[in-house]
Amino acid sequence: MSFAFKKFNFFQQHEVKIHGFPANSTCHCLGGSLLYVGCDNGTVHLLDEAFQSQGSLSAYGHKVLFIAWAPARQLLVTVGLEEPGISTATLKVWEAERVATAAATAAAASSAAAAISALPQPAAASAAAASLPPLRLHKLFSSKHPESEVTALAVADDGSAAGNLLLVAVGLAAGAVHVFSGDVSSQKGKLTHTGKLQVRPDSGELWKVNALVFAAPQQQQQQQQQQQQGRNDASNKDPAAAAGGSSSKIAALGRSTPAASGGGACESSSSSSSQQATPGQQWLYVVTEAQTLGFNMADMSKTILDQQGLLASGCAVLQEGLLVVARDDALYEYTPETRAGCTAFEGLKQGLAKLRRYLVVTTDDTSPDGAASSQLHLLDVRNKLLAGSFGLQGLAAVVVGPGGLATWDKAGRLVRYFEVELSTQLEVLFKRSLHKLALDLALCHDADPQLIAAIRQRWGDHLYAKAEYEGAMAQYLETIGSDLEPSYVIRRFLDAQRIHSLTRYLEQLHAAGLGTADHTTLLLNCYTKLKDVGKLDAFLHRNAGSSSSSSRGPAGGVGGGAAGMAVLAAAEKAARRHGKGGKGEGPQLSFDPETAFKVLRSAGYAQHALFVAEQAAQPEWILDVLLEDMGSFPEALAFIGLLSRRQQAQALQRYGKLLIGAAPDDTTALLMALCMPGPESQADHTGDSADAKADAKFVASVADYAQLYADRPTRLLYLCEFILFNSGEGEVPQEQQLYHTLLELYLAEQLVDHELQEAAAGSAAEVAPQARRDKARELLQRGWQPHMAQPKYDPEHALVLCRQHSYVPGLVLLYDKKRLYREVAALHMQAGDYGSLIAACVQYGDAAAGGDPQLWAEALEFFCSQPGDCSSAISQVLQHIEQGELLPPLVVLQTLAKNKNLKVSIVKDYVARQLQMEGKEIAKDRDTISRLQAETSAMKAEAAKLKSQPHVFQSSRCAASGQALELPVVHFMCGHSFNLRSLGESDRECPLCAPDFRRVLDIRRNMKAGALKPDEFFSQLDASADGFGVVAEHFGRGVMNMTQQSMASQGAAAGAGAGALGQL
Repeated sequence: MSFAFKKFNFFQQHEVKIHGFPANSTCHCLGGSLLYVGCDNGTVHLLDEAFQSQGSLSAYGHKVLFIAWAPARQLLVTVGLEEPGISTATLKVWEAERVATAAATAAAASSAAAAISALPQPAAASAAAASLPPLRLHKLFSSKHPESEVTALAVADDGSAAGNLLLVAVGLAAGAVHVFSGDVSSQKGKLTHTGKLQVRPDSGELWKVNALVFAAPQQQQQQQQQQQQGRNDASNKDPAAAAGGSSSKIAALGRSTPAASGGGACESSSSSSSQQATPGQQWLYVVTEAQTLGFNMADMSKTILDQQGLLASGCAVLQEGLLVVARDDALYEYTPETRAGCTAFEGLKQGLAKLRRYLVVTTDDTSPDGAASSQLHLLDVRNKLLAGSFGLQGLAAVVVGPGGLATWDKAGRLVRYFEVELSTQLEVLFKRSLHKLALDLALCHDADPQLIAAIRQRWGDHLYAKAEYEGAMAQYLETIGSDLEPSYVIRRFLDAQRIHSLTRYLEQLHAAGLGTADHTTLLLNCYTKLKDVGKLDAFLHRNAGSSSSSSRGPAGGVGGGAAGMAVLAAAEKAARRHGKGGKGEGPQLSFDPETAFKVLRSAGYAQHALFVAEQAAQPEWILDVLLEDMGSFPEALAFIGLLSRRQQAQALQRYGKLLIGAAPDDTTALLMALCMPGPESQADHTGDSADAKADAKFVASVADYAQLYADRPTRLLYLCEFILFNSGEGEVPQEQQLYHTLLELYLAEQLVDHELQEAAAGSAAEVAPQARRDKARELLQRGWQPHMAQPKYDPEHALVLCRQHSYVPGLVLLYDKKRLYREVAALHMQAGDYGSLIAACVQYGDAAAGGDPQLWAEALEFFCSQPGDCSSAISQVLQHIEQGELLPPLVVLQTLAKNKNLKVSIVKDYVARQLQMEGKEIAKDRDTISRLQAETSAMKAEAAKLKSQPHVFQSSRCAASGQALELPVVHFMCGHSFNLRSLGESDRECPLCAPDFRRVLDIRRNMKAGALKPDEFFSQLDASADGFGVVAEHFGRGVMNMTQQSMASQGAAAGAGAGALGQL
């Protein structure tokens, strides 16, 4: 035994008490889910995975020598003797399905018969062998092919044989191999002898064929690649090893799984032969007593692989694409071209079998006293692992069946061998600190990725405890993407002395796309602490590609004297992705850009922060760096100009104060363009998106930026004027706010920019106040023109501003627009401007023009209350009052009497004219009274005549139609006559005189109704300047003729009438 193998007890024995393994077995093979066992009586037994009999087949008359399985075609190939003597050796091919069916049927019949006859079960089973004709049959020996002992059998059925041919090789003790082929897929196909391979050496008499193995080089190459990959895995070079967890998961996740493919280990190798294998060719390994050979079945060419062979049969298998030959000193591996290597394992070999990735090696362990004894070894060659060793007495056969490995001894004992669970194996390895072997073993078992990661974690913890930090980090790196929290690793390496290892871990974490914002922060802090600009650049450029080589040189700085152009170039790239009518779609970075940006800025890496902002297509971040960190105001303004209009508006709202302080003219020019419709709004946007169309039509409001000009009001003035006077109707948003801002600027007492004030000491920088105030009145007129239904500004707000700044022209204009004429007059009164007051009264005191005549009365009151000489003004006011008959003379005289300094000469002419006019009115009234009295007397006389004397109706025609009167006729006392048919059914009054009569009644009714409202009388009396006129008017309505009783009755009548009207 070699000390290169580590010994473990990973297999356990279990004796099978009841089984169907025949005692007279000669050969066996695994075929699908059954084990086929040939016996010396010509019978083939079928056993399941529990080694229980599933029936038998009578294949030969004498003895079964060899059995082989063709998996692709599900065929069973046997070689046996029909009679004693080698001359009857026959090759037969069976359909496995038919064999299994026939054997099961025969076994069932035999069981039924045994139950009836009460025969012992072995006897019944022996009688139950099924008889079935083979699919193909061929006698091995004839006159052309001399007889020789059959020593080996091999079948090629892996799909690489030409067409549908089945290749069968039969080895002989005479040093020859017979090759048979045939089409077994059709009924007419035959199995024919196609060749004879001579395997005798050039010298010597050792030529017996002890092993035959078919192999396809293409499969071998694939197996070798998998072998090399497995070795890389074992060397911790597999970057895909993922997943992990705590060591407690091993017991839960570790369970036995099918073995992984891979190559065996080798300790030495020989030079390869000149002949090379071609994919698709079929090769046959032949191991004789003296040599190991390889035959290309395409041309039957021979390659001597080794000048050593096998002295015992059954010590060669095909393992993972390589021929493994077990000699007493070692296990040798071969390819079709040469020997591939060997693994030292001493002992007299009795047999070799394959169980998944294990080689089952049987060695002779006979003691000196002569007792027959053997040792069963299970070798994992790849991992140099001896999984189990068992001493056996009287070993008869080693069987690899569907249920795993078993041994059969001469005493009839059948022992099965079970591999313990993977978790148990791993715990054993962990106790011995064999973490690498544990990892290799788990990889061979195709273990769950979580288990692989748990092993790596334990290995890393072990190395970390031994202060092997680099090795520990190498294992922790392989757990990235598993259940192992990154914080577990990070906490262990948060030390300045291990910052390089921590940096490696964080880099891999981000490369796997698993880095969080906190991880990004930590990684960037590591870079900045190490001052490793190169790695910082590499990290930032990882996903940027060639298109992202923006503004920075190799060291991350802005290149040369073209800093401004370089920064602008980076800004333009971000603007192209994130501006001009669309949403930005930057590259998908492997880290959190916002976190990286903040960390780089705080660490003073402005250029790197700018790069991150550009890659993330974040205009706000770019402007933060350009303005706050680099002070690149021209580049920032140029970048803002490249953005979409909405983004420009947002950027100026955020950074406008800073930009105006550094570049007021350029910033104001940018705002002018933004607050007015751009050329894009008139362009054709048929193919653009809805967002692009909306952005092209976006116009910013000046009101949103007015606060930015707190220290530079003159530029705000120019901005407002430019936008207002250069925009069309309805093009300016929030136009009212624009008017308010501009008006306030016009009315300001001082308008000085901060920098001009510092340079010119205040007064020299002042914009002419009077010129601004003149513009204020023009602005008010512009915003409220006669044809406008509503003003473009808020009149109340404008009034407040004008009052606040004592701007009289503006107040006058606004009062005029609002028809507040008395406020205009009061304004002039307050200012003591007599001329303007009289002009205002002339303009607004004409009732015919919609004015307020009461202004003259107020003006007269004002002038009479002044202490100075206002004779001229009073004369003008009296003239207008007299012309318009605005006030009763008595009221005028009472008002004039308040001014003690007023001369009588001023009012003498006025009094004379008023007396003359009053005399004319009295005379006129007397004439009217006389006329009305005469009419009243005549009416009274007529009424008395109607009451006392008959009335003669002399009209002969109808007053309505003009036709002759015909009975029936209706006569009215007014003298009108009508045919009855000309009147309505409800007419009880003369249709011609009724309107005048009703008018008189309405006048009378209104007079009486007015007399019933004393409160209205007294209120009019208090409000009127001519109280006598009010009293006279109400006397005329008969208010003094109404007694208290008559007023009550009239009120009741009025209420009844109102109720009737309400019912109607």
